[in-house]
Amino acid sequence: MSFLGRDIRKLLLVQPPFTLLRDEAKGCQVPLGLAYLAAVMEHRIQVRVLDAIADGYTTEVEVDGESFTYGLSDQAIRTAMIEYAPDVVGVSCLFSTQWRNAHRICRLAKEISSETITVMGGAHPSATPTQTLADPNVDVVVLGEGEQVFPQLIELLQTGQTARVAGIAYRDGEAIRINPRSPFINDLDTLPFPARHLLPMQKYFAINRPHGTTSRFSPNTSMITSRGCPAQCVFCSIHNIWGRKFRARSPGNVLDELEQLEGDYGVREVHFEDDNLTYDRARALQIFNGMVARGLHLAWAAPNGLAIHTLDEQLLQAMKASGCYRLHLAIESGDPDVLQRIMRKPLRLEKVPPIVAAARSLGLEVEVFFVVGLPGETREQIRRTFDFADRLRADHTSFYIATPYPGTDLEQLCRAKGYISPDLSFENLRVRRGNISTSEFTAAELEHMVSSQSLKSVARQVFRPQVFFERVIVRAWRDPQWVLGRGTRFAREWLRGQRWYELFTRYIVG
Repeated sequence: MSFLGRDIRKLLLVQPPFTLLRDEAKGCQVPLGLAYLAAVMEHRIQVRVLDAIADGYTTEVEVDGESFTYGLSDQAIRTAMIEYAPDVVGVSCLFSTQWRNAHRICRLAKEISSETITVMGGAHPSATPTQTLADPNVDVVVLGEGEQVFPQLIELLQTGQTARVAGIAYRDGEAIRINPRSPFINDLDTLPFPARHLLPMQKYFAINRPHGTTSRFSPNTSMITSRGCPAQCVFCSIHNIWGRKFRARSPGNVLDELEQLEGDYGVREVHFEDDNLTYDRARALQIFNGMVARGLHLAWAAPNGLAIHTLDEQLLQAMKASGCYRLHLAIESGDPDVLQRIMRKPLRLEKVPPIVAAARSLGLEVEVFFVVGLPGETREQIRRTFDFADRLRADHTSFYIATPYPGTDLEQLCRAKGYISPDLSFENLRVRRGNISTSEFTAAELEHMVSSQSLKSVARQVFRPQVFFERVIVRAWRDPQWVLGRGTRFAREWLRGQRWYELFTRYIVG
C-alpha cells in the first residue's frame, strides 16, 4: 500500500447524505457509531465529525423521479474537506441502500488529494468487503466494531505494518486481503461516552426526527447500552457488526450517561437503540429502578424492539415508573411454525397477548412489528400473521417485507434457491419493497398483500386520537415537504392506474 509509513494527524469522520424513496420519511439522529469512534480517537489525533444529514437536512436533490437525496451537497462536503485537510477520512455506511453515498464521499476525498487515506465501516462494508474494495477510492474497510480496530489501524499505518491489524480488509496490489476479525469488546464500560460535543446537537434537537420519526418530548436523543444478539433470526444483519454474544454496559455506567444527557444537554427523552435492552432482566431492572432513584425525569422508548420473552408485569411496571411511554414489540410472525422453523426466532406466541394487555393497562402505548414473505412461508401462514395482528389491536402495527440483506442467512438461502434476481440492486433492499419470489408468492403479490393489510391497521389510528395525532398530524407539521412529496406521488401513481387503497397506505398514512 502506497500510503504506509505516513504522519497522520487529522481524522475526519463522515456521515454521508441519505437517499430515500418518495414514500419514505426523513430522519436525523446522532450517528452513534461515529460518535463512539470519535471519543476513542480524539485523545490520539485531531478529530472532526461531519454529519452531512444534520448539517444539510433541508437540502434535497431529486435522483430519478422515484427517490431523492437529502444532506449537504457535494460542493459543501468538498469545501469542508479542503478547509480541514484530513489525512484520513472515515466514512460510515450502515445500510446497503446507501452504498453510493458512502462511496461518493471517498471519491470526493480522493479528488481533493490522492494522498488522503479513505476508510469505510458499518454493516454494509463489513458484509461486502470485496465489493466495497473494488472501488479504487476506498483504501481500507473496517470489519465489525471499530473502537479497537481504528486506533491500531492509524498507529500501524504510520509504521507500515497494516497487514498485522485484525478486523480490516484492504488491497495489496491487485489482491484484496481480508484479515481475521478483531475480538469483540467484552467490557463495554471501557468505552468513553459518545463524543456528542463534536456533533451539532442543537441541530438534532431542532430537527427532531428520531428513529421512528416520532417523540413525546424535545430535546431528545438516542443512546445504546448493549451489543450483540444470541438469537439466530434468519433475516438479521446486525451480527455482521456486533456478533451473537450479548455484551452489556453496567447499570451504573448507563445511568451516568443518562445523567450527562439530562444535565449537560437538557435532554427530556431518550431512545434506546439496543437490540436487546431487556435481555438481562436483572440488569434492566437495575437500570429502570436506578432512573427513579437518581431522580431522572426522562421519557423513553426502545424503537428497535424488545425481546418479548423477557417481559413480565413487574418489569413493565418498572419501565413505566422510569419513564417508558411506548412498547415496541418485534413479534415478526403470527404463525408458530414460521417463527421457530423459518425465522428461528425464540418467541412463544401465547406470551404476546398477556404482555400487550398488561402494557395497555399500565397506560403504555403498544407498537408491534411483523415480517412476512420468507422462503418456505405460505400464503395461509401470512394470513395467520395478519389475523394475529388484528386480534392484538395494538396502537400501531407495522408490516414489513422480508429483505435479503448482504451477509444474512436469508440472502444466502435466496441466492442458492434463485428466489432473488442475481443482479438485485442494493438500492432495492427496503422493507416495504418486495424482492423475494417463491412458488407461493411473487414480490409484487407480497407488496399488494402488505399494502392491503396495512390499510386496515392504519385506519384504526383514526379511532385512537393520541396515536393519530403523533403519527400523522405532528409528522405533517414538522415536515411539510413530506406531505407535499407523498401527495404528489399519490396523485401521479393513481393517475397511472394504481389501486387507491395501496397508495393511501403507502403515501398518506403509511
